[in-house]
Amino acid sequence: MRVSFAPIAIMALAVSALSGCSLLGGATVEELQLSVGECISDPSVADEGNQEVGELPVIDCAEPHFGEVYHTENVTDEEFSADIVTQADDACYEEFEGFIGVAYEESEYYFSAISPTSASWDLGDRQIACLVVGGTGEEFTGSLEGAAA
Repeated sequence: MRVSFAPIAIMALAVSALSGCSLLGGATVEELQLSVGECISDPSVADEGNQEVGELPVIDCAEPHFGEVYHTENVTDEEFSADIVTQADDACYEEFEGFIGVAYEESEYYFSAISPTSASWDLGDRQIACLVVGGTGEEFTGSLEGAAA
């Protein structure tokens, strides 16, 4: 999976993961899929820079967390393409306002776009997942749906 962090303007900071089966730690691609409404307790989802991610720790949104999944979709392309990163960023940007309640440019929050890498693609990964995040290390409690902030 590749994660993009988009502060203020949409800028992709590539984060590669699943570059080998050993990173999966025995997990299957299905176990790595995220669902709308899940919250992530790993602070790296809001960090700028490169990091490897595999299975992300999902917790109840009532607990302090660093990211919330607000959109998922599957890539329908027949083959892996570097354009998937742009497709993920575009999807997360387009869905952001509908979830938060204000335009991305007016929000105090950012998004992280998770998308397949060529290695995870070969393992069957086709999911784009969008997470709303705060600044680096910023935690929040509860859902940000409709926060209008």
